[in-house]
Amino acid sequence: MTAQNIAADPRASSFLTANAGSGKTSTLVNRVARLLLNGAKPERILCVTYTKAAAAEMQGRLFERLGGWAIAPDDDLRRDLASIDEAVHDLPQARALFAKALETPGGLKIQTLHAFCEKLLRRFPLEAGLSPAFQVLDDLIGGDLAETARTGLLTLDAPELAGLTQARDRLIRKLKVGGFERLLAQFIHQHDDIKAAFERLEVRGDWQTALFHSLGLDGICTSVECLDAYEARLEWEIIRDLAAVLSTGASKTNQEAGQAFLTLYEGYQAGQGLDFDRLKSIFITKTGTPRKATYTKETPPGDAVVMDRLGREVGRLVEQLKAAEIAENTLDALRLFAIFSTIYQTEKRQHGALDFQDLINKTKSLLSDRMMSIWVLFKLDGGLEHVLVDEAQDTSGDQWAIVKALTEEFFAGASQTSVQRTVFAVGDEKQSIYGFQGAKPDLFLGNGAYFEARAREASLRFVAPDLVESWRTLPELLGFVDAVFAESDLSRALNFTGHPIVHMPQRRRHNGLVELWPLVQPIEVPEATADDDDIAPVDAPSREPPSKRLAKQLAMTIRAEIDTGRAVYIKGKEEPRPMHAGDVLILVRKRDHLFEHIIRELKIAGVPVSGADRLKLGDHIAFQDLRALMRFCLQPNDSLSLACVLRSPLCDLSENDLYRLAQGREGALWGRLLDYEGVEDRFVEARVFLLWAHRTAHHLTAFDFLARVLNRRDGAGRSTKQRFLTRLGDECEDVLDETLALALKGEGVGDTGLAACLDLFEFRAAQIKREQEEGGRSVRVMTVHGSKGLEAPWVILPIGPQHSSATKDDLLMRSDDGDLYLCATGRKGDTDRITAIRDAKALKDEQEGLRLLYVALTRARDRLTLCGYAGRKATGKNNAFAPWYDLLKDAFDRLPATLEPMPLKAPFDDMEQAKEVIVQLHGVRSPALTAEAAILAPQVKLPDFVTTIVAQADVDLERGAERWAAISQMGDEDREAEERAPSPLESQNGLGRYRRGILIHKLFEILPDIPAAKREEVAIRYLGRQADLTDSQRIEMAGAVLAVLTDDRFAEAFGPQSRPEVALAGGIGRTARGEDIMLSGRIDRLVVTDDRVVIIDYKSNRPAPDTAEGASVTYQRQMAGYVALLRQIYPQKTVEAALLWTDGPKLTPLSETLVNLRLAEILAR
Repeated sequence: MTAQNIAADPRASSFLTANAGSGKTSTLVNRVARLLLNGAKPERILCVTYTKAAAAEMQGRLFERLGGWAIAPDDDLRRDLASIDEAVHDLPQARALFAKALETPGGLKIQTLHAFCEKLLRRFPLEAGLSPAFQVLDDLIGGDLAETARTGLLTLDAPELAGLTQARDRLIRKLKVGGFERLLAQFIHQHDDIKAAFERLEVRGDWQTALFHSLGLDGICTSVECLDAYEARLEWEIIRDLAAVLSTGASKTNQEAGQAFLTLYEGYQAGQGLDFDRLKSIFITKTGTPRKATYTKETPPGDAVVMDRLGREVGRLVEQLKAAEIAENTLDALRLFAIFSTIYQTEKRQHGALDFQDLINKTKSLLSDRMMSIWVLFKLDGGLEHVLVDEAQDTSGDQWAIVKALTEEFFAGASQTSVQRTVFAVGDEKQSIYGFQGAKPDLFLGNGAYFEARAREASLRFVAPDLVESWRTLPELLGFVDAVFAESDLSRALNFTGHPIVHMPQRRRHNGLVELWPLVQPIEVPEATADDDDIAPVDAPSREPPSKRLAKQLAMTIRAEIDTGRAVYIKGKEEPRPMHAGDVLILVRKRDHLFEHIIRELKIAGVPVSGADRLKLGDHIAFQDLRALMRFCLQPNDSLSLACVLRSPLCDLSENDLYRLAQGREGALWGRLLDYEGVEDRFVEARVFLLWAHRTAHHLTAFDFLARVLNRRDGAGRSTKQRFLTRLGDECEDVLDETLALALKGEGVGDTGLAACLDLFEFRAAQIKREQEEGGRSVRVMTVHGSKGLEAPWVILPIGPQHSSATKDDLLMRSDDGDLYLCATGRKGDTDRITAIRDAKALKDEQEGLRLLYVALTRARDRLTLCGYAGRKATGKNNAFAPWYDLLKDAFDRLPATLEPMPLKAPFDDMEQAKEVIVQLHGVRSPALTAEAAILAPQVKLPDFVTTIVAQADVDLERGAERWAAISQMGDEDREAEERAPSPLESQNGLGRYRRGILIHKLFEILPDIPAAKREEVAIRYLGRQADLTDSQRIEMAGAVLAVLTDDRFAEAFGPQSRPEVALAGGIGRTARGEDIMLSGRIDRLVVTDDRVVIIDYKSNRPAPDTAEGASVTYQRQMAGYVALLRQIYPQKTVEAALLWTDGPKLTPLSETLVNLRLAEILAR
C-alpha cells in the first residue's frame, strides 16, 4: 500500500507531512472520494484550505474525479478504484457519487477557513453577539475606518486628554514625521497582533511596572530620573583625583582621559551639573562599544581599580538609560495604540463590520463554550464528521484553535456516536513562508502531536506517513535541491530536526537541467565629460544597472529557446513538445526594479508576458487616463488633464497632433480644440467624444459613466476598451475591470457623483491581485510567495543582493513571551534584552527565507535556471546563513557539472567587449524541436460582426453567402393556413401545450435510464416539483410517457443503442442563389445500429395525426434536415426518421419520398 493510500484511508485520522510535488492535494481529494464511497454524508465533510484559488482547484479536481467515475467504462472504473485501495465497492454506488455531491444542499464545504467562519457566523449571529446584517470589510471600507482612527489620533486636543497629546508629541519629536507614520502604519496593519499582545500585558495587573521590570529597571522611571539618581551618588572627589593623576601621565590615552575628567569636575564646580556624554566618551566609543583601553600600565593600581569600577558603573547606567528610554517610548506608544484601537473598533461596530481576524476571533469565541459548540455544530447540517485541513503549515494558532474546537467531540470515545469521525491534515513545514500572517511551522508539528495523542487516548486509528516521492520534478532538479540543504544547520531551518532533506523522484524517463549563470556585476562608470555625454548612446551598456542587464539576458534567452523549440514534457504523459511562453515561470523575492525590468524586456523581445501579479491601480497608465478624463469633465479648462486624455487611447492623438493643437494657443486647450479648423477624422472624433463625455458625466453615476466610456465605439467599430487593450496589453483589462469595481464600491458607501469618485481614485486606489494560473501562453512573473501551489516546466530564479534581515524591523517589537517594546533609535539604542529579541527575530526571518528558497526551487518540473546580480556594497555580512546565490553555488560545487558558453545580450561585468559568458550545467539540456516551435500564441481573428456596427437594413439587404437556421423552425414562415389552431378548451385546464410538451420531453430524457420499477416514482416526484400542475395533470403526463416506455413497439427507441438529446450542426447544400444552407438542432432520441440510423422526435400535440403526411410541414422539414445531416455522418447506413406522438401513443415514420420532397423545398428557399 502506498503512503498516499495510507494517508487517504477514511477509517483513520491522519496527519500527513509531504514534500513539494508529492501529491498533497491529490491525496486529500482521494480521501474525500473514499469517505463518500464509504458512506460519509457530503454535508458533514469540511475541507479547509489557505486560499480561494486552492479551494476552487480542490473542488474542481474532486468533481473531475467523481464525474469521471460516473461515465467511465466498468474496467476503467475498477482500475481507478483499485488504485486508491477501494476495489471492493460496487460500481453503481461509485457512479452515483457525482450526482450526490452536486445535489448536496449548499454544496460541498470546500472553502477557506475565513469563508467557513463567515458562513458559521451568519448562521448564528446572535449567539456570536453580532448584528445579523454584519458585513466583511473590504480594502476600501477597511482603509476608510483605519484612516478615521489615524485622523482621530492625530487631532487629539481635548484638555482631559493632555497626557495622551503629550505622549503623541513626544513620539513625533523622537521618531520624526516619517518614523511616526511608520508607527501608525504598524498600528493599522498589525492591529490584531498588537492588540492581542497588549491584552496579554494588561492581564498581568500592574503591567506598566512589569514593563520596566522586564527591562531590568527597579520600577517606573524616566531616563532623566535615572541620570539624576546617578549624579546624586557620584563621588566628585574621585573625579578630581583621577583628573589630577591621569592628566600628568606620559601616555596620550591617560592624558585625554585626565583632561576629560578635569573638564567634568570644572563643570561641576561651576554648577553646570554632570555632563554624562563626556563621562561616557571616556569608557565607550561613538559606536556604543566599550573602549579596549581607558588607561595605560603606568596608571597607579589603585586608580586603575577605580577606573574599572567607574567604567562598569557607566556601562550599567548606559543600559539603564536605554531601558528607561525604551520603556517610556513603549508606554507612550501603547497609550496611543489604545486610543487608536478604541476608535477603530468603534467605527467597525458602527458600520456593523468585521475584518478577517474578527471572523476568526468571533468563531473561536463562539466555539470555545463547549455546550454552545455542540449546539452550533449540530445545527450546522447535523454536525461535522470529517474535517480535512490543506496547507496546514500555513495555519495560525487561532485557526488551529477553531479546528480543535470543531473536532473536540471526535475523540470523545466510540460510545458517543456510531460514526467513526476523523481528522486529516496535510502540510509541509519546509514550505511555511507566511510568518507575517501568523503561520508558524512549530505549530504545524505541535498540532500533529496533539491530534495523535488525542486519537491514541480514544483508542482510535491514527497514521502519520511521510510523502517523500515527487511526481512533479525530474531527478536532476531534486538532487540539486537536496544538495542545497545538505548541511545540518540549513536542513534544520526547514524541518527543525536537522535530518537530511530527501526527495525520491518518480519521473525517470527524462533528464532535467539545472543551470547557474555567473552574477551580473555592477560596472564602474568613469567620470564622463560633457563631450562624452553628447556622443554616448543613452542605452550604452555601461550606463545600465546590473538588474536591467540581467533582465535583457533573460528575455533574449527565453526568446531564443522558444524559437529553437526547446522540448518540455507533457504532464502525465512524459511526451516531448516544443515549449511556449506559458511554460516559463520567473520568480523574484520582491517586486522591485528587477521585477519591472524583466517584464519590460520580455515585451521588448516580443515574448508574451502576463504582466505583474500585483498592480498598483494608481500607478497604471490606464487608470490615470480615466482619472484624467474625470478631471476634465469636472474642469474642462484643466489643460494638463485634457492633454493626457488626448494622448491616451480615449482619443488616440499623437505627440505631433497635440503639438499642432497646443502650439501658439492663448487660452485653454479645450477652447483651442473646440475652435480647431482641421478636418482630420481623429480631431473631429476627439472633439465629439469629449463633448459627449462632458455632457454625459453630470447625469450619471461615476460607475455608469465609466462603463459607457469603455463600451463606446468609434467610427471603426472598436470599443474604447479594445483600444486600451491594443495599446497597453492584456494586463490592462484587469486594471479597467478593477477601476469599474472601485467606482462601484464607491457607490456602495455613498460616493456616487463624479467628484466623490475622483476623490476615491486620487487617494484610495488599491492594489490588484492578478491570479496567474497554469495553462496560459504567456510568461508568468511573480514573487515566490505568489507562486505557492504553482509549477512550470521551466522556472527561472533571478536573485538580487540580500541585505540583513533586521534592517527593516518594526518599530514596535514583540518578544516570544508577549512583551512589547518601542525601539525608536534602532540598534544603537538597544539593551541586551532588545538585542536578543531582535537577533531572534532576524534568525527566524532568515530561516523563513531559506524555506522561501525551497519553495522557489521546487516549482520547476523540467528545468531550473539560477542567476542574479551583485550590488556595489557587501550584503548580509551579519546574517546567520549565506546569501541564496552562495548557497546555490556551493551546491553546484558538490555535484557533477559541465560548462557551456552562453551568448551575451549585455555585458555581465567590466569586460564590455565580451560576447559570451560561461554557465554551469547539472543535468542534460532537452532536445530542440525547431520545426514545431512558435514564439507567439495563435492569433484568433475576430469575425467582422464583433467589431463592426451594422444596421439591420444592411443585414437584410446584404445577406452573406452562408445561412444558418434552427432545424426546429424550418417552415415557420409558410405554415399552412389550414392547420387547425388549438381550441381554448384544449388548454389542459390552464396549462399551455408548450408547457406540457417541455415537461414530457424532460421525462423522456431522464426516465429511460432509470430502472423500470422506479420510473413511475421518479416521474411523479419530478412532476410533483412543478407547482403549476394539478394532480390530474401530473397523473396524465406521467401515464402518457410511461405508456410509450412500456410499449414493445418503441423498445428500440429506448434500448441500449439509443442516445438522448443529440446536438447536430452542419451544412446540407447550396440554394439556387449560391448560399450555403447551415442547420443546427437537437435530436430527442437517436438510435444507431449496425446498418440503420433512426431519428425519433417527440411530439405532444393533440390530436395526433395517423400518418407523417398529416403532421405539420414544419415537423416534416425538421426531420428532413436531421436526415440530411446524418446521411453525411453515416454514409454507409440507412437513415430513417419518425415522429413519436404521446397522444395514443403512436409512431409515424416518414417515408424516404416525403423526406426527399421536404429536403428539396429547403434547398429551393
